[in-house]
Amino acid sequence: MRRRQVLALGAGLVAMAAGCGGATGTRGPATTRISMVVPGPAGGDADRVARSLKGVAERESLARAVHVETRPLASCLAEFTRAPRADQVLMAEPELVGTVRAARPSGAFAGTTPVARLCGEWELIAVPASSRLATFGAFADALRRDPGRLAVAGRNEGGVDHLLLGMLAQSLGVDARLVRYAAHPTCDDAVAALNGGGAAAVIAGQAAVRARVRSGELRVLAVSSPERIPGLEAPTLLESDVHLYCANWRGLLGPGRLADDDRAALALLCRDVAESPRWQALCGRNGWTPLYLDGEDFRQWLGVESARLGRALGELGVRA
Repeated sequence: MRRRQVLALGAGLVAMAAGCGGATGTRGPATTRISMVVPGPAGGDADRVARSLKGVAERESLARAVHVETRPLASCLAEFTRAPRADQVLMAEPELVGTVRAARPSGAFAGTTPVARLCGEWELIAVPASSRLATFGAFADALRRDPGRLAVAGRNEGGVDHLLLGMLAQSLGVDARLVRYAAHPTCDDAVAALNGGGAAAVIAGQAAVRARVRSGELRVLAVSSPERIPGLEAPTLLESDVHLYCANWRGLLGPGRLADDDRAALALLCRDVAESPRWQALCGRNGWTPLYLDGEDFRQWLGVESARLGRALGELGVRA
């Protein structure tokens, strides 16, 4: 069966904190105060990552204080680039790409200084245990046969769940604009749509639905990671002949034209956090995978990823 390949996240995607090596020099960040701007509501997914980072940095004396400030998703990136401050960093995530109009697909984060990618959460495609969609192949066939009939639930329009569905459609030769997507505020609301008959499948982060999977309420058809997720009896998309990886990644960006010394200090802070056993334990507990990447590798990856997500938004007909 023929599939169209969709650009993967890149070789750096699965780089882990372990083995990245230590940085030399003094711990400049330990004497600084940092303000972290986070998209979305307090208590949301990005906020939980930010507050976990704050806790590790402060408890291990990697920074004197980290202040977390949540801002509306729709305006967060534009505000950050419009009024840059040297002591401020942005918690970046895929959904921010759809909130700005960029001159070119790779330029969504223009006006920022990429510092480091920290972690990500893999996505699951799941159905109720009683669903007639027994395999990912059956799901794919139904999507190709009538994309407007197979309702798929997920979080915000233009968010990572919606983006993954659009890229899946593209890889299966389906016009992404025809796909029927039911957007909900949270993963719990999206899963509730399954129970109410409002959707046939759900796309969600693994942490949000793992309890329902373990209880047998949901059955996972495929995972968006490059390798199988331990504890889940589900194939990867790659095993299902769809050449696509997708993570709800989180990274830190500094303001544009950030001085080299300041960028190096922030990168050192991020690396120290990533190598911390406390951080790694938090990642395991929350269903996040360490995906540490910094320096020029992160800058290049961010441009490729932004372009990929921008194209997916265009295919879906969702733009800022």
